[in-house]
Amino acid sequence: MMLKFINYSNGYHIASFAKNEVIFNKMRTDGYSCFTVQNYKLIFFPEGWAVDLLEEENQALKEVEDYSIFEFNNGSAYVYYNAASVDNALFITNKCNSNCIMCPTSDIVRKNSGIEDINNLLKICSQMPSDASHITITGGEPFLIKKDIFILFKYLKDNLNEIDYLLLTNGRALSDREYASIFKETIPSKLIVGIPLHGYNPDTHDGITRAKGSFNQTMSGLKNILDSGTMIEIRIVVSRLNIGFIDKIADLIIKELKGIYIVRFIGLEMLGNARINLEEVWIDYKESFELIKESIKKLVMHGFNVGIYNYPLCCVDRSYWALCEKSITDYKIRYLEECDECSKKDACGGMFSGTFRLMKGKINAIK
Repeated sequence: MMLKFINYSNGYHIASFAKNEVIFNKMRTDGYSCFTVQNYKLIFFPEGWAVDLLEEENQALKEVEDYSIFEFNNGSAYVYYNAASVDNALFITNKCNSNCIMCPTSDIVRKNSGIEDINNLLKICSQMPSDASHITITGGEPFLIKKDIFILFKYLKDNLNEIDYLLLTNGRALSDREYASIFKETIPSKLIVGIPLHGYNPDTHDGITRAKGSFNQTMSGLKNILDSGTMIEIRIVVSRLNIGFIDKIADLIIKELKGIYIVRFIGLEMLGNARINLEEVWIDYKESFELIKESIKKLVMHGFNVGIYNYPLCCVDRSYWALCEKSITDYKIRYLEECDECSKKDACGGMFSGTFRLMKGKINAIK
């Protein structure tokens, strides 16, 4: 969430928010960089800055919870950690060493993205409450921060070890044995690694990532992580490009990747590269489910935990509903008019804001 503060002109700054004086004083005592609102002013500690607020800026802050972390820059602030949400992230970069044809980030955004400074990341982490429930470490490709990522992992392990973490990576960096060894020694105890597997061999996988050698690196990374005892979540992003060989991907997992924590089948988010390449990659949720359900059943029969992400319930057979999860970030969720009449709307995760119009006329309310 981005908020505007047009009178803020103190440059880059990270601080936690307190709604009232009691919490503000506690934060000050605990050594936080923090700020509060007093008489239409932002008051910062320990800097002592006072920034005038407009009425609409003051109102916007009433929707933000205590201990939320703001990343200020001149004229605006990004709510980096939302204390009211269980879906927070440490964002490293939009850059990636793969170029997946169905990525929801565009080539332009990736090329123009910077990489977060490790000191800024550590400052943000130092402001996080130790009882936070879940943090996703994500990008782009987080390992493009190079060995600084191990400094981040070590900080989390030493200071915030009770939080559940999901690291989203293509796994290629962990094909390097040195990286895999440092990874094993530094990660917090409750970390799961989420890695996409787009194909069953170099031709099929690399054809989607558009990065030669990525399949072999990803498979080596997966096996190194398995050897370390870390939990792995395989992510199969379902598109028209791989729908014809999903079963072969399942066979590869069964044969070579025993010990995987969970396999998730992921519905497309049609933004960025995915939207640009719509004709090549889009397959609607109802059609694609019919073509993947036997692979899901096969994995379950072989003892794998399986989840289904981003699929509305009306596109999935009722017998598979227990595998469906509400996986879309709150602000991205959309429903069609038909959904208003659905008896399962509250249980359904909806559709992406960039995707739901593509399903118009293809879904029916569950009665």
